[in-house]
Amino acid sequence: MSDQFNAEPLFDSHRYFLQLGKNQLFTDDNPNVEIFVENICKTVADAKQDYKFTKEFLQSKGRRNEATYNLFRGETEKFLLWSWLIANKSVVQLKRRDLESYIDFIHKPPHNWISSNVCARFENKNGIRAVNDQWRPFTVKVPKAQRLDDIDYKQKKLNYQCSQDTLKATFSVLNVYYDYLVTEDYAFGNAISSVKKDCPYLIKDSSFTEVRRLSSLQWDYILESSVKMANENPDHERTLFLIASLKTLYLRISELSERTNWSPVMGHFWQDKDKNYWFKVFGKGSKQRDVSVPDSYVSYLIRYRASRGLSGYPLSSETDPLIHKLKGSGGMTSRQLRRIVQQAFDYSYEQMVREGFKDEAQTLKEATTHWLRHTGASMDIDSRPLKHMADELGHASMGTTDRVYVQSDHLERAKSGKKRIIESR
Repeated sequence: MSDQFNAEPLFDSHRYFLQLGKNQLFTDDNPNVEIFVENICKTVADAKQDYKFTKEFLQSKGRRNEATYNLFRGETEKFLLWSWLIANKSVVQLKRRDLESYIDFIHKPPHNWISSNVCARFENKNGIRAVNDQWRPFTVKVPKAQRLDDIDYKQKKLNYQCSQDTLKATFSVLNVYYDYLVTEDYAFGNAISSVKKDCPYLIKDSSFTEVRRLSSLQWDYILESSVKMANENPDHERTLFLIASLKTLYLRISELSERTNWSPVMGHFWQDKDKNYWFKVFGKGSKQRDVSVPDSYVSYLIRYRASRGLSGYPLSSETDPLIHKLKGSGGMTSRQLRRIVQQAFDYSYEQMVREGFKDEAQTLKEATTHWLRHTGASMDIDSRPLKHMADELGHASMGTTDRVYVQSDHLERAKSGKKRIIESR
């Protein structure tokens, strides 16, 4: 196989994808995709039809939700590029042995298909969406704590191996994809399930998943650091409110972000007839839920509103963005919100190291925004009914909440396991 990377991205970001009309295959502001697909048709006659049905598949399955779109786009895009450039076939011509070869390919892709970091597919240049030459279908995953180190990315690429989660996602998406193609009378069958059944790379995991969360000490430092930052700089009132909301209301970062189909506003806080406070959330899977607001949280909400010139508890008619931009109008994206949280983590890390908690501080280098949701739920799980926690977290089943947060059996097993000895009695 040539060392030259000759593939190109096929589908733009969710924002631009939404601008495509239902009967529109390519956009005028992104001519590169049409040129690339037309060139592929010289060797794979049905490539344009593959592209058409895949575009319609993404419109059907991922149009409403950006996260779903990103997952489905990434998997189908890789699959199309492999089918056209490596197998030299349309996706509807692939047999079971071809699909098995594809799984071999993604398990250990060639290094020239791997990027050192996440890159945008396209960039704005002279009024058009130009291909980003740095983009690749696969990306080396570097632990957060190591990102500032001097990393040998060449070796990382050589050692790259598809994770179990990624492999499972590939099978899930391709199964839905082929079901769609069969329903549309474009494909004649779906062999993905049988390929998955015999896949040598999938591991049946009976171990438990450890919830990544902050310790009580780490959380105390983050909260205290956020308060200190807000006291010293009014711009960080937003930081304090964001940190408190993610942890106390068990929120995902996306649930506080500006999205195509949802904009969190102050009016999403509301009060029922019994004077209980709630916060309306538009969450994962396009499901809406109401999260109870504890009394301890209200003071942080009032403080944040005061810093923005808003008084008292929000009225249901208020349309002010929940998390505001310091410059410009509207809400903030998930990426922008993550940067704010990271500032608080970095500040807390420095405080902990300065005060002699260097070992505890190290974990903060790995922490993500999602740890705050896990931290809040883990701290409250023993004092609240499981059903209430499942509803607050947006879990469809109490079994999910129980499996993720209630791990008393594992703790007891670890405790008894520590008593094992090496020497004979």
